Amino acid sequence: MKKIILSLICSLGLSVLVSAQNTAVEKVVPFDKANTRPGYSVTYKASAKDVNTAVKNRMTKEGLKGKGFAKNVTKYEQVNKPYICAQTCDLYLKVEGSGSSANLTCFVSKGYDNFVSSANDPETANLAKLFVESFSKDVEAVALLAQIAAQEKVLKKAEGDYKKGVKEKEKVQKQLDEADKKVKSLDSEREKQKKLLEELKAKQ
Repeated sequence: MKKIILSLICSLGLSVLVSAQNTAVEKVVPFDKANTRPGYSVTYKASAKDVNTAVKNRMTKEGLKGKGFAKNVTKYEQVNKPYICAQTCDLYLKVEGSGSSANLTCFVSKGYDNFVSSANDPETANLAKLFVESFSKDVEAVALLAQIAAQEKVLKKAEGDYKKGVKEKEKVQKQLDEADKKVKSLDSEREKQKKLLEELKAKQ
């Protein structure tokens, strides 16, 4: 079923392209209610819900469990992933957006409010940029599955409407057949009465 719908999506030109609109950039971003911090942000052509799902799936796959830290921010403590940071660090991922566009921002802290920036640690800053950009395939997969689910819902409704239409047609056809049968019966009865009348007239 999903293969059929995927083919339909592609044929209609509805396939999802959610690769990053541009490369990750470093900027000072609201971190919690009171503070801003240097972060590495990239914009994806996908809903915040889909980006959040992609991030959660990817981090779970990486064996990392996050917890809510601030609005739209998830904290991953004591992350030991050399492709993000050469040493153990705390990682914060923020997802925010509206409609079909969402920003994914990564904050990296070496502890004690020591947040990474290109000024104090250019190597880790570059790794953080590559990290947020690497979610492109994850986001694309989640967004495509969401679109397939939406198309399946539309198809299911169409199938339901079709079956309803078939049943309605069968009902109407049955009523027409019964009406036709009744008309034929009445015609037959009318012919009998006509014949009887003619016979009575002939005897007078």
